[in-house]
Formats: sequence, structure tokens, C-alpha cells
Amino acid sequence: MKQFILNLFLSICLYSVAFAQAPSVFNYQGIARNAAGVPYANQSINVKISVRSGVPAGALEYSETRGVLTNAFGLFNLQIGSSGATINYGSFTNINWQSGAKFLQTEISVNGQAFAEIGTTQIMSVPYALHSREAKELVLPFSKTIAAVGDMLQINNTDFNVTSSAIKATIGAGRAFSGVATTGVGGHFLSTDGDALYAYSANKMGLRAISNSTTGYGVFASNINSGYALGVSGNLRIFGGNTNPGAGKVLTSDANGNATWQPIASSVAPIGYVVNNPAQGGLQNMPNDVRYKMHAANEDYDGSNNYNMPSQSPSSTFTATVAGMHRFQAKLQINSANNTLLNSAYIYLVVQRGAVKTDIEGTYLAESQRYAVLEVDHSVNLNPGDRVWVEVLSRTENGTNPIVTKLYMSGYRIK
Repeated sequence: MKQFILNLFLSICLYSVAFAQAPSVFNYQGIARNAAGVPYANQSINVKISVRSGVPAGALEYSETRGVLTNAFGLFNLQIGSSGATINYGSFTNINWQSGAKFLQTEISVNGQAFAEIGTTQIMSVPYALHSREAKELVLPFSKTIAAVGDMLQINNTDFNVTSSAIKATIGAGRAFSGVATTGVGGHFLSTDGDALYAYSANKMGLRAISNSTTGYGVFASNINSGYALGVSGNLRIFGGNTNPGAGKVLTSDANGNATWQPIASSVAPIGYVVNNPAQGGLQNMPNDVRYKMHAANEDYDGSNNYNMPSQSPSSTFTATVAGMHRFQAKLQINSANNTLLNSAYIYLVVQRGAVKTDIEGTYLAESQRYAVLEVDHSVNLNPGDRVWVEVLSRTENGTNPIVTKLYMSGYRIK
């Protein structure tokens, strides 16, 4: 194979204009001579340039081939990374200049012969200005979009001074730091000792976080080691969303942990009711030997509209709206009809939670007589949605229907 000599009398030089205005390329200039030292004058040749990392024969990061025309002295010029080249491997703009040493390998082909390697030389400090946009000489505004596995930007500050920062962003107005993620996390901050994220504003918001998700969170704080997930030093204000703030309200949560502002207990109408007199014109005919719900004709009091009268659904029933201990009382008189006797009579306080019903018995008729006075007085711990009502079971001697002649029922929340 015919040998070539490439003298690099001006190996690498950079554009003198700012990178905000110039493309990411650098000039390359050399002289092509044959083995006898005679220059290839005024001749078209092909030059293959490769950038390798670490060592002269290291990993290939970029390779391009382009045709050039020498002058009368065999001199040729080319701009590595400019348009017009045949790209053999990689992308010039994605060369990681700040990672390890870089070496420039040169190969040449004359008259269509196979490429012959001329040599490899280390690229010295001048071309590293190409990554100034990624180092302390960052030219702003800067924008770059790449597909990277892992972190696109990682800055480690190994100093242990509590006032040191890995990133400090300061702005007169607007957003000092903005992070957007289509999926995943818009900003991830990690500190082994100190503040992972420190935000300060003289007269506005130190930190603003917005989520457009119906199930996600603008800010999610988690402590995986049984410590505090959120600490607040100063005043706290919660407004908007599903809350309804107002003076004197307290923050309460439902079974799923969703918090809302609610009036304090002292500002809420007492939970309780008082009803009396049996329905049906002051008398209530009951079927004989069948449990029957007690219906009152009059409502004396219903502090928070928790009790339904006979015409409402569910009829003659108290429904708990808040969790707590409640006390219920009922007293009634049952008479037999047609001068017969009552063989038995029982009163029940019925508590329903979901589909499960529980009976709480009160007094009962001890012996046969013409009438019976029954009472129940019991405290029950209720959850929101639990229902409570009163039922009676009575049996007459001759099978006629018993009659409720007196009725009083009440219930209220203790605490």
C-alpha cells in the first residue's frame, strides 16, 4: 500500500467568535505528502477523522469522512463537525468533551485507495471550549435536548459546610427554578446531611408546586425512617381545593385521610332529637306478635337534622353524621284491646352499621297484664352513616292487635 505522510503544522484552532453565534465545530489544517516527502499538490483526497476517548486506541466517540482539495503545497483545511461530511459513527454535538482525554485519529485516501492511518494525537486544552456551555463558562440562554439514561445534570458538592449548596438559583422576579416531567419527577434533590432543597423568597413564595393530576400531589413529603415527613416553622395556611376555610374552623379528615376545614364542635348545632306521641292520631296499632318500628307523631327538636319522621326515608330513624358516643332513650306504654291481657312485650334499640343489625334490649313485660310500660336507655359508639331506631314486639292473650298509647324517644351525641 502506498504510504502517506500528514504533517500537522497547525493541528487545531478554534473560531474566535462566541459560541452563542458560532457552530460547534473546530478547524483542522494539515499537509499531505507521500512517503518521499513530496506534497500532493492540487489534488482531491479523502480524509477520515475519528475522536477516541481515554487512550489513542480508546473507545470511538465520533468519526467523519470528507473530501478535500489540497493547494500547490499539499495544504488542506477542513472543519470537523461541520456540514458536508459523511458521518461514519456518532454525533459531533454529543461528544462528551469533559469525560477523559480525547485523541484525534487521522486516516487518508488518495486516488481511491484504502484509507491509511497517518497517526493519532491528543487533543489539547483549546478545543475543550466546545463544552463551555456545560461548564463554568456557560453561555446563556442555553437549551439542549437529548435522550439520556440516568441523570442529565449531576452536581456534587463534597463540602460539609451547612451553608454550602450544590445548586443556587436566584432571580429578581419569576421562577428561580422550574422542573417539568412528562412522567416521573420534575425535580429530585438528595442530601445526606442538610437541606436537600432550600427555597427562599423575600416577599413572595419560596416554593411553588403545581400538579395537574386528579390523584397526584403538588408536593409529596415522605420519611422512610419513622421521622418527620413535613416540618413547618411559622404560620400555616390551607385554602382552595376541596376545603372551605372560615374563621374558627378546624382541620379534620375522613377515613381516607382527606382533610377539610370544619366548624368546631362548639359552633355546630348539637346533634340530637326529641320526638313524642305515637303516630296515627295519638295511637299506634301494631300487628300482634310481630316486631314493629315505633313512629312518633311530633318532633320537638332536631338539632342537626339527623332524625327522619315517619313520612321520610328511612322512616323514624336517626342517622349519625360524625363519629362519637351517642345516648338513646325511649319510653312507651302498650295497652291491650277488648279487655284482654298482654302476654309479653319487649322493646329493642336497633343499631345498623352497613348491612349488620344489632339489638339492644330494654325492659320487658314480666307477667300478663292489661298494659305495659317499656324503657330502653343505652349509649352507643357510632360511625358516620350508622342508623338507630326503636322496635317493639308484643303479644296479646286473644290475638288482637296491641296499641301504643304513649311514646317518648330521644337521642344525642355525648362526645
